[in-house]
Amino acid sequence: MRLIFAGTPEVASRALELIAGEHKVELVLTRPDAPVGRKRIVTPSPVTLKAEQLGLKVHKTNKIDDEALKMIRLSGAEKAVVVAYGAMIPQAALSELPWWNLHFSLLPEWRGATPLQHSMIHDTGIGISVFELDSGLDTGALISQAPLSFSADETAGQALIRFTEEGGDLLIRALSENPAPRIQEGEASAAPKITRLDAKLDFSKSAEDLTRFIRATNPEPTAWANQNGEPVRILFASPNNSGSDSVTARGVGEIYKSENNEINVQCGSASSLKLELVQPAGKRETAATDWWNGLKGIAKFD
Repeated sequence: MRLIFAGTPEVASRALELIAGEHKVELVLTRPDAPVGRKRIVTPSPVTLKAEQLGLKVHKTNKIDDEALKMIRLSGAEKAVVVAYGAMIPQAALSELPWWNLHFSLLPEWRGATPLQHSMIHDTGIGISVFELDSGLDTGALISQAPLSFSADETAGQALIRFTEEGGDLLIRALSENPAPRIQEGEASAAPKITRLDAKLDFSKSAEDLTRFIRATNPEPTAWANQNGEPVRILFASPNNSGSDSVTARGVGEIYKSENNEINVQCGSASSLKLELVQPAGKRETAATDWWNGLKGIAKFD
């Protein structure tokens, strides 16, 4: 099948590679080169680099404007596939040909910018969907879906890579089988972007809930909490299931060392969170035990 592919980040580049191995990609749409890293070096998107490696025609644009529409019409493509493009597809483009989007949740659960992260936080709607774009926000007819699950210690960043592999296969099968679209059914939920402010930990929640939240915000925007007025990023943590430590009467947010020398935080629901890897402000990431050894006196997250 002759296709247009629209995508930008690393996970989209992998999807492009999988799809280009099975179909003829006539045009690749991606976001323009952008500053990357602390030195702000202007760098092509991962999809640009992959498309050039595969010898595909690339058009860099932040929006589907008149020039992009002209290229879409001239491409002769039968369908367009979208994987994390990062820009809205306007009605003018939707009217030209069908646009299929790979979405990282089981729609209609978690419509929005961060579906995989929200499905990890709430432990619902976990999977991938291929749906046809319309004028709404992730409201189009479903083409195909596959329920998935998260591994025990998997972060959102790790899961996204795996889900993209599964999603590429799902897209390829759907393009081959061309199943009849079906209307989304069930209760919809929203998955807005998670900001740094949203990522501040609330230790009144249970350790189980906080563990999922920490994994879901790794690598971006990364969970954090204030300790003695300074932010500390919490990169990895897990529920403390050792028994007595989890029910000891301590104040919520209190940091303590357990009998087996693990660093814990008292949480809500008579639970505690075992800290494993942290990053204090202005410093490198470090083992929680090493960070604890540098603290003086009673420690507590603000």
